[in-house]
Amino acid sequence: MIKWTFPLKWLLFCVCYFSLAFLCLETRDNGSLSSAIWLPAGLTLGVLCSAPISRWPLWLVSTGILHILVSILHQRPMNISLVFALNDLIILCLSAHIWKIILKDSGVTSRLNLTAIFIAIVLIASMFGGISTFYSLRILGYPTLFSHFIIWSISNATGCLAFAPFFAIKSLSSSFSPDSNPKSSLLLLIVIPALTLVLFSPRMEDLQNATLVEPMIYFLFGFTLLSSLFISTSKLSLLFISLAFIISLTKIYNQGIFAADDYTGNSGITASQLYLLAIFIFSTLIRAGTNDIHLSRAQSDQLMLLSHCVSSHQRRYSFRVNITQQKWVWTELIDSINNFPINNLTTPSQMLGRMHPEDRDILLPWFNGINKTGATPFSRSVRLILDGTAFSQAYIAMLSDQHSNANKMLNGILIAPEHIPSSPTGHII
Repeated sequence: MIKWTFPLKWLLFCVCYFSLAFLCLETRDNGSLSSAIWLPAGLTLGVLCSAPISRWPLWLVSTGILHILVSILHQRPMNISLVFALNDLIILCLSAHIWKIILKDSGVTSRLNLTAIFIAIVLIASMFGGISTFYSLRILGYPTLFSHFIIWSISNATGCLAFAPFFAIKSLSSSFSPDSNPKSSLLLLIVIPALTLVLFSPRMEDLQNATLVEPMIYFLFGFTLLSSLFISTSKLSLLFISLAFIISLTKIYNQGIFAADDYTGNSGITASQLYLLAIFIFSTLIRAGTNDIHLSRAQSDQLMLLSHCVSSHQRRYSFRVNITQQKWVWTELIDSINNFPINNLTTPSQMLGRMHPEDRDILLPWFNGINKTGATPFSRSVRLILDGTAFSQAYIAMLSDQHSNANKMLNGILIAPEHIPSSPTGHII
């Protein structure tokens, strides 16, 4: 059953896509027929990454129709419009599908590593998309150059990464960021675009004596990377989009440093694209690394709280449960628990299957996300079968992770069970 809000989301997507595509094609280069940055690719990729695959046909058909419509409004021939639209849809589908598989099946838990993987997917897919577009237009008889392939590839990659923090990477991010300040974030969101606008607004003839312009370019780059430490993941996309519009518009309208005499032909467009791409990649990685540090501190605090539930001489095994993805991750480098391989305990279902039925009924709501803890850990003794057929007495303590907004998470400690004789029904003698 489709919720009543879904048609509104679809309508909002169509309006946003049409507006972004129209504005981006206003900045297109007449030689390569490509915009400096294709922001609709990022919007589409974000929606595909966050939507179930069953609804992909609707999003893809809507995207294709809107892409062709906007292209025709900008006097693109129909065959060229179809080439750009189909190639765009193919690489975005592949990117989103690979990303979903990695999130579901990989054991990678670090946000920095996952963000790096996402960036690699976007860059590789954009490169293949540029090659496909290059040869498709050559088959149609359009005079293509190697520089066109570079422009197409970077345009798509930059557009995808501009929206990445708001959609795909936001799902990895923590809502907990103790160093963030809403007022300082808002100030940075105003100061950086304003500085960019001032820096890129002079015309070519005004740049000849501007000896500080090139150092200011590097200053803006470093200042933006530093600011990513204090700007939340979702707001980072707003900063990326504003920078993309300012820099691409000033280049196309022959203003700013990338329109100077040092850049001939399409080299100015490529330079502006690479500048934006470098900002987007490194800022996103810095933000992901910062989130990892914050979460590591929060998890350490939770483990300290959980450790108070047990005595110091007991052997403990710390774990983390991803309730959304139903994954059980042991956070210590261990091979076995009482000679039982831990690779046979990688999901909550596998752990529940080794518990006594009475304990299983009690812990099942916790592993399904129905029950949550507050500031006090949930702890109880459990009966487990880890070796042989006899139950052993164990102890488990868990604490809900309140800092993960992407998935429901549990941090916990399992006390190494000591074998205790039990009756066939599981009752300890």
